[in-house]
Amino acid sequence: MNSELSIASGYQPPVRSAPQEQADVRAGLPSGAEGYFKETRTLHLVRVFFRWLSRQYPQRAADIGYALITRPPRLAVRPWQNELRLCAQRQTLGAGARRIAVYSWGRGPVVLMVNGWGANAAHMGRMILPLTDAGFRVVSFDPPAHGSSGGRTTDPIDFANAIRRVTDACGTPHAVVAHSFGASMVALALHEHAMTLPRRVLIAPFDHCKWFAEAFGVYIGLAPAVVTRMRDMMNERYSGRIDWDRLSTGGMLAASPAETLLIHDEDDAEISIEHSRNILDRLRGAQMLTTRGFGHHRLLGDAEVISRVVSFCRHGGELPAI
Repeated sequence: MNSELSIASGYQPPVRSAPQEQADVRAGLPSGAEGYFKETRTLHLVRVFFRWLSRQYPQRAADIGYALITRPPRLAVRPWQNELRLCAQRQTLGAGARRIAVYSWGRGPVVLMVNGWGANAAHMGRMILPLTDAGFRVVSFDPPAHGSSGGRTTDPIDFANAIRRVTDACGTPHAVVAHSFGASMVALALHEHAMTLPRRVLIAPFDHCKWFAEAFGVYIGLAPAVVTRMRDMMNERYSGRIDWDRLSTGGMLAASPAETLLIHDEDDAEISIEHSRNILDRLRGAQMLTTRGFGHHRLLGDAEVISRVVSFCRHGGELPAI
């Protein structure tokens, strides 16, 4: 039986009505949302341009869109995150022509951290000391084209391959803690490589790999047909072996049963909580911890959330009631 718990931040956000959703995005991505998708003047002009380009020159729009979506942003590294990186044990792994920067802290069973799109190895750094204090060795890495790792572009298959490369080097993890894009890429890595991950903590995942391209299309104003062409271009790069319709996060996780804890905030304006609820429906015995008032990133530093993550990594099973 699945279970869903709830905690709230120290403040209650104002009540607001549900925004109108963009019809061409399956998962219900709001067109005028807060947070990352909030429309600024600059973003408005970008969207106007790509809507025009999608109508007049759809292949050119797809070419530019593909170049943009495969180049992750470089999120700023905060001073405390940089200190964590500096005090870690470092290793560089080869992955084809690339290098992957790997960091580890502590000793004991391995907890693998997989961060989101544009984030560095210390993005979930507030969890590292509590996990090492609990007797774990925490391993994290800069994905391809992120942080200190090599390359300027990456994509979901490349990202999933990097997860496999790191697990090959550090051994089968006792647990994985993954956030956002990284959480869904854990599911893709399981699907692509038949990996074993006994316990999985997935924070704010999206429920289908197609959604990432659709969300990006909404973000910059690409027509749905152009987004489809971008996915086709990625499939062509991998010799036609990507069946996008089968890359449901919940479906891929269900095919590799393991103890699973989902964590998602009700006020996440970047990836709706409905994504995690959809995944929860696919997983037998999974648990879900619902927060409120933290959004997409702040829940990663909340003491109660961190406590639940550490407890799940140690004991798995049912979380105690609140």
